[in-house]
Amino acid sequence: MKIVLCSINSKYIHSSLGVWYLFAAAKKINTQHTVKVVESTINNHIEDIVAMVNAENPDVVGFSTYIWNVEYVRKVASTLKLINPEIKIWLGGPEASFDSDSLLKEDYVDWVVKGEGESAFMQMLSENFTTPAKTVVTGPCCEYINPYTPEYLAALNGRIVYLETSRGCPFSCGFCLSGRDENVRFFDMEESKKNIVLLANSGTKTVKFVDRTFNCNDKRAREIFEFIAGEKEKGNIPADVVFHCEVETDLFTQSTLDYMKTLPKGLFQFEAGLQSFNVETLKAVNRRTNMPKLVHNLKEIVAGGNIHLHIDLIAGLPHEDFDSFAKSFNQAYDINANVIQLGFLKLLKGSTLEKEKEKYNYRSWDYAPYQVVSCDSISYNDLLELKKCEDAVERLLNSGKFPFAVPYLINATGILPFDFFYKFGSYIFDSGIKSPSLEKYSSLLFDYFTQNYNIDKSSLRDVMVKDRIITDNTGRLFGFTHIPDTKFKTITTALRQQTVNVFENQSEKAAKGKIGFAILYSTDQVILADYTDQDPVTGIYNHKLIDLQNFIPTEK
Repeated sequence: MKIVLCSINSKYIHSSLGVWYLFAAAKKINTQHTVKVVESTINNHIEDIVAMVNAENPDVVGFSTYIWNVEYVRKVASTLKLINPEIKIWLGGPEASFDSDSLLKEDYVDWVVKGEGESAFMQMLSENFTTPAKTVVTGPCCEYINPYTPEYLAALNGRIVYLETSRGCPFSCGFCLSGRDENVRFFDMEESKKNIVLLANSGTKTVKFVDRTFNCNDKRAREIFEFIAGEKEKGNIPADVVFHCEVETDLFTQSTLDYMKTLPKGLFQFEAGLQSFNVETLKAVNRRTNMPKLVHNLKEIVAGGNIHLHIDLIAGLPHEDFDSFAKSFNQAYDINANVIQLGFLKLLKGSTLEKEKEKYNYRSWDYAPYQVVSCDSISYNDLLELKKCEDAVERLLNSGKFPFAVPYLINATGILPFDFFYKFGSYIFDSGIKSPSLEKYSSLLFDYFTQNYNIDKSSLRDVMVKDRIITDNTGRLFGFTHIPDTKFKTITTALRQQTVNVFENQSEKAAKGKIGFAILYSTDQVILADYTDQDPVTGIYNHKLIDLQNFIPTEK
C-alpha cells in the first residue's frame, strides 16, 4: 500500500515537523507499506499540489491541518477524491482534532486523527488501514520518536528547522490550544542535545524550539543554554546559526538571567508572549503572570544586549478596549524590545475563548483563521484602526530600519509611543498609498513630522541619514536627503589616503568599498559605518561619528 503524508506549509522557508514524525514512526515499526512525504506551500496552486500527490499514485493520503492551510487541504483532498474515489484520506493536526464531527460529514474524509499522531499512525499502519470509514482514530501518548531521519535532512535544504524537547504546556491560556491539560513531559536530554548539534549543522540558519514554554523548567532551560554555548565555543555549531525559543519570562530565576548575559551575542532569539498588561484581561484568559517580575526580567534581557527579544500583544482579548490596548502597547514599548508583534485574536477551535464566545459576545470569521471582528470590549472599527497602528509598527520598529529616527521623533514630538505609530499609520492609510517603497515611506515620514509637528528639517534629515548608513550596506542615501556638497570628494580621498583610522584594518575595508559614510550637517560630523561588522541582535553596522574638520586638509 502506498501512503503519502502531505504537508502544506505557510512558506517555503518553513519545514514541516508533524509529517516527519509520522514518517519516522513508520520506519520505527518497519512497516511494509510505502510511505512518502510530500511538502508544498500555500503559495503553490491547488492543481499543482494535487498533481504532486497524485503522481505518487497513493492508496492513502494523510494531511496535517492548521489554520494557515486548512482551506487548501479541503480543496486538495476533495480534488484527489474526485480523481480517484477509491483513495482513502485522513486528516490530523489541530484543525482536524477539534472539528472532527463536521469533517467526517465531508465526502472526501475517511478518518480523523486526534491526540498524538505517531501512535495513531502506527496503529493504522499495523491494521492495514482497515479502520471503518468515518471514524475518529485517537492516538495516546507515546514514547519519543526521533523525526530527524536521513530523508528529513535530505529534504531540508537549508530551511528553518523545528526542534521539540518537551511536549505540552503548564499553562491553560484561554486563546491557546497548547496547555489544555496543563501537563508537560520532557524528552530525553541527551538525545535532545544530539539533535541540537545535528540540526545546527544541517545547513539551516535558524533552529526553532517548538516547546510551548521553553523555560517552564528553569534548570533544564539553563542546561540547554549552557550546552549550546559550549558546543559553539568548541566549534561544533556554525557561527551563523541562531536558536529561537518561546519563553515565559517571569519564570527565569535571577541566576539564569545573570548567566544569559554571558551568552554569545546573537546566538539566541527569545519570543515572549505578553498579550496584555490589563490585569482584568489576563485573569479572563487564565494568564498567570507575575507582571512586575516579567517586566523586570524582560528589561534585564534587553540590558544584556546579546539576545534578540520579540514580544507579543494580542488585540481583541476580553476587557481590553482601544484605550486599554494603547496603554498595554506603551508599556510594551518601554521595555525596548527589538520587535513588538501586534497580533489580532483568533478564536481557535477547541480553545477556552471559542467555547466562551457567547460570554464576551465574540463575533469572528467562520473560516480559518477565525479572526475576531468584534466583542463586548472592542468594535470592528476600533480593530480596523489598530490595523493602521500595526502597519506602522511593522515598518518603523520591527523592520529595524529606523533605530534612531523613531525614538528621536517620539521624544521631539512629546507624544506617546502608541499615538506616534497610530497617527502616522493612519496618515499612510488615509493617503491611499499602497505598499510604498522604503524610500517613499521614509520621505512620507520626513514630510509628515516636519510639516505637522515643526520638527527641524536639518536635524531630522541627519537622523534619518544616520539610520540609512548604519542599516543598509549599499551606503546609498535616499534622494530626499541628498545635499550636493564638494566635501564628499574630500572625505573619500581622506579615507583612501588613511588620514583617519576609525576601524581596525580600515584602509583595506575602504579600498574594498566596505566603509559607508555621510555628512551630518546639523552637527558638523561625518558618520562612518563598517559594513563588515554587523550587530547580530539589532542588525546595525558598527559605526562612529567623527568631526567633519578631521577630514578637511589644513590650509598651509
